[in-house]
Amino acid sequence: MDVSRLLAASVTPVVLISACGLIMLALYNRLGAILSRLRAFHQQKHELLKGLNEREADDTLSLMALVDSQVEKVTRKAKVIQKGLYCLLAAASAFLLCSLFAAVAVLRPEFNVAALAMHFVGLLLFLAGLGWAIRELTLSITPLDEENAFLQTVTADHLAKLHVSKEQKPKLADAA
Repeated sequence: MDVSRLLAASVTPVVLISACGLIMLALYNRLGAILSRLRAFHQQKHELLKGLNEREADDTLSLMALVDSQVEKVTRKAKVIQKGLYCLLAAASAFLLCSLFAAVAVLRPEFNVAALAMHFVGLLLFLAGLGWAIRELTLSITPLDEENAFLQTVTADHLAKLHVSKEQKPKLADAA
């Protein structure tokens, strides 16, 4: 039995498992941040509901609509990350099976086909996981764009109520 061949055949997928692990770690961290953000939105909505009688109803209702929209968009991002994590976890499992079948194939050559099949399945799942990560990345700026548009509208409305012209608004910086 050639032990060095056995080890070489079973170690190759470990590099891909490590790559999956690093991406999974990043996605789990993103998911944790998103869940914290969702909890903050829920807390903000609860505070808005408590103070509904204390403030102008129009502003509060507009802000609650924004919070609801943000919750929807951020929840969609969380579900995309979840799909990516499922794919990456399945890819890591396929690479582990590939490693196992490759080691067994040293003793029983008919397992080469199973090892190769698991390798390709792992690669496809890894690519799918990366695709979901890219999808989440494209969705990540959408809630911020919506917040910015809302704040610009609210600011313009309040400045109009106060009869403040554009020239009177304080200018913070010329360029970001």
